[in-house]
Amino acid sequence: MKAKCVALALAALLVFALSAGAAFELRTWATTAAAPADGSSHTTSASFEMVSRMGGPFVGSAESASFSLWGCSVTPVEGAFVAMETEPLTVTLRWTVESLGGISGFNVYRAWAEDGPFERLNEEELPPFSPGVYEDTTVWPGSPFWYELRGVFGDGSEEVVGETVMVRTGGTLATRLYNASPNPFSDGTVIQLDVASASRGISLRIYDIAGRVVTALNTEVVRPGRHSVTWDGRNDRGQRVASGVYFIALEAAGVRETGRLVYLR
Repeated sequence: MKAKCVALALAALLVFALSAGAAFELRTWATTAAAPADGSSHTTSASFEMVSRMGGPFVGSAESASFSLWGCSVTPVEGAFVAMETEPLTVTLRWTVESLGGISGFNVYRAWAEDGPFERLNEEELPPFSPGVYEDTTVWPGSPFWYELRGVFGDGSEEVVGETVMVRTGGTLATRLYNASPNPFSDGTVIQLDVASASRGISLRIYDIAGRVVTALNTEVVRPGRHSVTWDGRNDRGQRVASGVYFIALEAAGVRETGRLVYLR
């Protein structure tokens, strides 16, 4: 019962700290006393320390016989983050932060809806520079994109810098099939397509040179925009096809587009 009460007290203090808007890191450790020789029960003593990820002076503490919580003042990642389409299908992101203290780098995230989900764009962590800049060249026409910049700390945790921003690209989104890459291919090729409206009537099929259907690719589209589909050179029975020329056909909302593929075994 004592351990349960301690856990509840700790949870209450954590809720209080979070509700106060603090950004804390919880550090824990524990030591267990050796069991008495007579076999009687023994207790475990644990201590907890909460410190701001950005450092700062202590502003309070809470203690009991079995735990201790320390709170720090918080230095938020304050700064400005803006984004705009600077040229067709290129969104430029710029930012400044008031202090780089404790920040090891930045990550840029993008979503197709204001509430996410957000996906990371940069493969490697961006260097901790202020001002900083990043160009997103993977956008498509006539669509809204939401961006977040997150500062990365030494322990791998992240905090959002500034506000989430939205950019709507120019042009008109149209259903379109792009050239596959790589092409020719041997292990697999990625096929990109733009879809103007989410529809269950989308078909993406591979044909051989005789016009026979080799396989139908999975094209579940839940939102308008750009989508990627991979073909690994197998037919609808899971068998590797022969080397040669194949054709891909996209059909959606009355639009039909075709492309050419070369498969090498």
